[in-house]
Amino acid sequence: MKKTALICLTLLVIACGSPTTVKKEDIKLLNGYWEINKVFFADGTSKEYKANPVIDFFEINNLKGFRTKVKPKIGGTFIANNDIDKVTITQKQSTFTILYSNSLTEREEELINLTKDSFTVKDTEQITYVYKRYQPIQIEQ
Repeated sequence: MKKTALICLTLLVIACGSPTTVKKEDIKLLNGYWEINKVFFADGTSKEYKANPVIDFFEINNLKGFRTKVKPKIGGTFIANNDIDKVTITQKQSTFTILYSNSLTEREEELINLTKDSFTVKDTEQITYVYKRYQPIQIEQ
């Protein structure tokens, strides 16, 4: 029991104490199509997504832009809906926050990690979302 508690405490300290790896020049990596890969809930449970019927499309320029949901179609095209979130990214010291807003709501997420192939955000309810770059399904003819 003590070993388990020590391991959990060590992981918590490492996770909370690690500096963000996101740099301002990296924000352009958000542009493009993304799908949720895994979600970690505040209660310690998680959910993995093998396939997503809807993916996110980001277009960011100078820390402002939009995000919309699209449905991939066979052949590499998408069906877009009219739900568009205005996106504003702010920087406080070494932390970037993504603010999403539309006519109905506003919400924000802290940008934890960002690479060309994945990114991680945590919302105000302490739910962590891990995204991976969307890769269209290739069907050979």
